[in-house]
Amino acid sequence: MLTVRDLPAFPELGITACEVGDDREVHCAQVLSDTDWIRSSIGHALIVTHGRYLEDPERIMYTLSAGGAAALVVSGAAPDTLDPALRETAAQHRLPLLTTSHSLSDWKALLTHRVAELSVVAARRHAARLGTLLDQLAHPQADAVARIAEYLAAELPGSVVVRDSGGVRAAAPPAAPVTLAAALEHPDRPRQMVEGLYVSSVPLGGQGALVVGTPGPPGQAETELTTCAAKVLSVAMPGRRRSDDLVVSDAVRQVRLSAFQLLMTGHAVDAQRVTASIMPGLLDPTHAQVYVTDCGRAGRALVMAQADRLFAGQALSVACPAFDNHIISVVPLVEEQEHEHTVRHLLDVFRTAGVHIGGSQPHPLKQVGDAYDEALAALTRASHYPERIVIASPRPPGLADVLPAGPARSWASALLQPILSTARIRQLELTAMALEFRTTAASKVLGMHRNTLARRVTQTCEAVGLDPERTMHRIALSLAIQVVRMYGTGSTGEPGPPATLHDLLTGPEVRAWADKTLRPLATDRRDLVRTLRSWVTCEFHVDQAAARVGIAPKTVRAHIQAAEHLLERDFITGIPQDLMEDHGEHRLSGIRPLTCAMYATTPAGEPYPALTTTAATAPRPANASPWPLEVS
Repeated sequence: MLTVRDLPAFPELGITACEVGDDREVHCAQVLSDTDWIRSSIGHALIVTHGRYLEDPERIMYTLSAGGAAALVVSGAAPDTLDPALRETAAQHRLPLLTTSHSLSDWKALLTHRVAELSVVAARRHAARLGTLLDQLAHPQADAVARIAEYLAAELPGSVVVRDSGGVRAAAPPAAPVTLAAALEHPDRPRQMVEGLYVSSVPLGGQGALVVGTPGPPGQAETELTTCAAKVLSVAMPGRRRSDDLVVSDAVRQVRLSAFQLLMTGHAVDAQRVTASIMPGLLDPTHAQVYVTDCGRAGRALVMAQADRLFAGQALSVACPAFDNHIISVVPLVEEQEHEHTVRHLLDVFRTAGVHIGGSQPHPLKQVGDAYDEALAALTRASHYPERIVIASPRPPGLADVLPAGPARSWASALLQPILSTARIRQLELTAMALEFRTTAASKVLGMHRNTLARRVTQTCEAVGLDPERTMHRIALSLAIQVVRMYGTGSTGEPGPPATLHDLLTGPEVRAWADKTLRPLATDRRDLVRTLRSWVTCEFHVDQAAARVGIAPKTVRAHIQAAEHLLERDFITGIPQDLMEDHGEHRLSGIRPLTCAMYATTPAGEPYPALTTTAATAPRPANASPWPLEVS
């Protein structure tokens, strides 16, 4: 991971440290000029500004520290010219204070992107370092303890001593026991200074300890690496009881989760590298299926252990970081290997415990995020079926498939134009995935800090003139990104303004698709279309929809859940209560087609759902009935 202490080592940033404070992880950089406000999402961000912005240092430092900023970087100032009051306030808040020789315009044009790139590179290197340590367990050797000590000393860099009840077991470099002699006399002290070195000690159980000395105070990455090395040593040192299996199991689970989160963000090659030491070759196939298991009353640990036994190393299974009762299994597809029987065997083992499973269609390994979304939607339907398993059907034509390519590309390019020049398609895909849930759930699934994810969505929405807090605007943005993924960017080449979203959703192709999409609702004797239309028009507020229709909120929820079953979509059922925020979480993959179908079939004289920035009402023909028409 990239931390504040790493920054001066990159000459292109022109950074000099003034007040180091606490070492903090760095994900990105934000530039503040005279007219900018400090954003609400500044966690792990370098805040780059100039001296004129810092007239009230106490307010600035308090705001940055409370928001979790990584550091304050002052442009165009030498360290010795900074206001002493600014230095003192930074020290009080333990906020790192830096200077840069580059101008704010340089940071806006180039360096903010460079910081983001450095953060990604550092995160990959950190994951690789942890993987190398775990490799010592996957391929044990007689000198494993010495090899781990040498590797840790080289990576920090520093002096490393491993000791147990019999004395020093390994040291790197060989003179480390002499250098750290004073610390070895008191290994129970976690932090001390010895011979100008910052010494930390991590217990290994019994009288064992890992003692590390570094020339400077260790940062977050170095501390995590040392802790991981201690866990590996606890297993690698001979004579340990098998209770140490718990330690290595925890480390392996972390590597699995890291690999899954890399797959979710499209980094298949990085995921292959991370798993190479513990599951070599597992992610080599080009395609995979995803299964999501709801563990019911069985308990997730028990189901996970059984799944690992049944898959026998042929799947990457992780405990879902967002939903406490879910297990996610990524199953790479190999010829002549059939995995559905394994999944059904898992259900048989827990047939009385309410376990149910949703599975995806095969997807390229780089599209595991799409496969997960598909499996999660199938899981919602699985609870309604006696077999307790649903495998997603081959995808029928969706809204993006029936949109006219030229006008759709023109509309999406016009909406996304402010960010298309700087954002790559993969970044847009990540933003679209983040839009599927509120920030808390999405950040857990994607393995990103919630502030980083919230900032990305907020910046994207603000850049294109949309409100990230409005579900309707999130739907419009996610649809535009879908269109760009499918049809690319650019105008139709025809004269005149680009097509609008209203033009697209009221065209004959979309109307035909919408009629077909909503047709199953007519099989219920209740007027589900009317209830759903009110719910969508009220921007998914159940109480407002109930008042509009004249029924109880409980009835509205019952109608929505009935529609979920008929349309085989997840609107509200699949969202755990602990993730409910405001008026509720909604999966965009479910409500996006519903909203667009309702828009396309809006009866004459009724308001359209507020997908566009201007309110609109469906035109009423001169000879139309005064009563709105429902969709059959």
